[in-house]
This record gives sequence, structure tokens and C-alpha cells, in this order.
Amino acid sequence: MRIVVPLSARGNVTIVTRAVSQKLSESLGQQFIVDNRPDASGVIGTEIVARAPPDGDTVLVAANTLVSTPGLVAEVPTTRCATSSA
Repeated sequence: MRIVVPLSARGNVTIVTRAVSQKLSESLGQQFIVDNRPDASGVIGTEIVARAPPDGDTVLVAANTLVSTPGLVAEVPTTRCATSSA
């Protein structure tokens, strides 16, 4: 499984994602790859996930700063969006 983090590899989100992915790998016996794509205010990493095949093998882990990106960037790729309901 590929986990895309559209932030710096030295940031808190990446540190937590790497720790969680390691535990998931141990628990599930599946490899989790953390892929940092820290450019364009998170747009590049988000676009990679939006364009990935819808097979569940690519996920996005991001900070709440991505909420402000649509107000700052003319074209934000939002072709698919997964939501969860409680």
C-alpha cells in the first residue's frame, strides 16, 4: 500500500505516518510505503492520489492546511474524494 504525504519528510505528519505504517505492516503483514510529495501546497501529492486507480492501494495522509489550498490555487485536482460516515 502506498501512503502519500504531501508534506516535508521532516514534518510531524510524516513522522506519525511512518510510525503508524510500521505498526500496520507488523500487524497486517503487508508492506506500507510512505511517499512524501512536498510541493505546491500539497497539490502534487493530492493529485497523485486523485489520479491513482480506485483500488484502495493509494491513500492520502495530510494536515488540515490542505483545507485552505482551494482558496489559494486556481486548479486543485479533486476528481475523487472518499468520505466516511459514522
